[in-house]
Amino acid sequence: MPRATGDLLVVADADCWSPGIPAAIDAVRDGAAWAMPHGPVHRLTEQATSQVLAGAEPHPRMPLTQPPYPGWPGGGIVALPRRLYEEVPLDHRFVGWSGEDESWAHALTALGGPPWRGRSPLWHLWHPPQPRMSRRWGSVAARELAERYRQAARSPAAMRELLDEQGKQSKLDNIQLASPRTAR
Repeated sequence: MPRATGDLLVVADADCWSPGIPAAIDAVRDGAAWAMPHGPVHRLTEQATSQVLAGAEPHPRMPLTQPPYPGWPGGGIVALPRRLYEEVPLDHRFVGWSGEDESWAHALTALGGPPWRGRSPLWHLWHPPQPRMSRRWGSVAARELAERYRQAARSPAAMRELLDEQGKQSKLDNIQLASPRTAR
């Protein structure tokens, strides 16, 4: 988030919205380690998404692709202090779909503290799903990395070590990209 300004950030998936964002921001301003504005996720159908994109306000009578369900901690929309994001960034090793939300929640909780959780709906816009192994997992690599986060969740030292790996990997990736051998 190098171009973001301010001491409080809202990190949001581009395909969702919640009217509870101001309450989540207030919770962080009032001392919550981090906050999620929403409880239930409402996945809109393609038709309902078209209506919202045309200007309609999302509402409970709009058709959904499935019944509302509790959103994953760390997913959808998260408000947090900038310093916590800088200490606990999203892990760029998750590629594609799955595992990143709950893994980030484990890391934020282990190193920042428990979240404040709102009850507002989260409206998820329809889009074609990404290719994935199953409804739950996008790839074997994502599942394996998420399991490492789950195992580190109760140990701040283990979580810090896991997060530090991604910084080391980024440096290695940059070295490899700059290497003349890779330019052949």
